[in-house]
Amino acid sequence: MAKYQEDRYNSPTYSSDGREIWLMIRSWITLIRVLLVIAIIIIAEIFEEHELLNLSVSVWAIVVGFPTFLLLSVTIIQGDKRFAPDLEEKRRKQIDKP
Repeated sequence: MAKYQEDRYNSPTYSSDGREIWLMIRSWITLIRVLLVIAIIIIAEIFEEHELLNLSVSVWAIVVGFPTFLLLSVTIIQGDKRFAPDLEEKRRKQIDKP
C-alpha cells in the first residue's frame, strides 16, 4: 500500500494537479497584489487630512500596505519554488540577464 501511495505521489498527474492548483492561487494572489497597490494610492490621496492614533490615514495605508505587498510577493516566490519549479527557473534566468 505504501508503495502505491509513493508511486501516486511521484506520478506526473499528481504533481501537475498541485501545479494547476498553485497557478490558480498564484493568479488570485497577483490580482490581490495589484488591487492592494491601487488601494494604497487611493487611500493615501483621499484620507490625507484624517488621523488615526496621531498618524495620517495615508501613512497608515503605507505602513500596513507595504509589508502586506512584500508578504504576498514572498508567498508567490516560495510557492513557485515548491509547486512550479519551471516558473522559478524562468524567474532566475531573467534576474541573471546582464
